[in-house]
Amino acid sequence: MEKAKVIKASKKAESGDCADGLDSRTLVDALDKFADTFEASARRWEIIVYPAMIAFIILAGYGFFLIYSLTSNVTRVTDYMADVTENMATVSEDMRQVSQQMATMSTNIGSMSGDTDELTQSINNMNQQIYTMNQNIAIMTGSINRMGADMGQLNYNVGRPAEFMDDFMPW
Repeated sequence: MEKAKVIKASKKAESGDCADGLDSRTLVDALDKFADTFEASARRWEIIVYPAMIAFIILAGYGFFLIYSLTSNVTRVTDYMADVTENMATVSEDMRQVSQQMATMSTNIGSMSGDTDELTQSINNMNQQIYTMNQNIAIMTGSINRMGADMGQLNYNVGRPAEFMDDFMPW
């Protein structure tokens, strides 16, 4: 578009339609210089803008990749959360059962405490009976010792006359 204006202005200058009193040749040279300067400036901008556009496209593609990765990871996280929710429900049910079992165990331990009280009383009774039995055995031991002494005395008392009678017997 600009080049067309420059060409139109140069034709106007060549025809001598310049109202300022400027030389038409000077005007054409100025316009040519302006066009060259504009083209050089445009080339410099192209050197900056095109690589910047390419970098922007690369960064936009990478950004799209990051967003895609993020959404796929979030999808996996939600799937895992569904699994975790199911597992937590199972754990919750198991904890209810554990709680019931603990209540049953607590009741059983309470009855065991009563049973151990009875067991303690029975053991105390057995200890008393064993103590009594020990006393009776001690009394029996003394009686047997006396019986042994009495038997020894009887043997001595009967044995002397029996020896005397033994001498008279033929067998």
